[in-house]
Amino acid sequence: MTAVNTQTAEYTNQRGVGIASWVLTFAACIYFGWLAFNLYHTTGVFVNMFASMGVEMPLATRFVIANYRWSYPIFFGGAAALMLGKQFFVRARWPNLTASLAMIVVMDVVTNELVASLYRPLVDFMEKLNR
Repeated sequence: MTAVNTQTAEYTNQRGVGIASWVLTFAACIYFGWLAFNLYHTTGVFVNMFASMGVEMPLATRFVIANYRWSYPIFFGGAAALMLGKQFFVRARWPNLTASLAMIVVMDVVTNELVASLYRPLVDFMEKLNR
């Protein structure tokens, strides 16, 4: 291969990875928005349900319910901003894709923990009924 062909192949490869990282970033931002939307509305349903049931809530659940209106937009919006900012500051191909996938996994784990904290009073209530 000549030097020109090698440079063209490297440019094409970098451009393809750049497009892939942008697509992954936008898909992740859409996913974060979907998580935030669903979790925000679901938390409101849980608040109403817990208020009508008079269930004693653990500290984690009380914290989530007390702060979800301002913390969810900051948390999920901050994650989307980090994803977009990463595109401009992490230019290497594999660290960029690795950071994107790591952020997606972290957001998924945190979201699952938030959901678990909302369901915990229901599980405790059902355990009390079964005794």
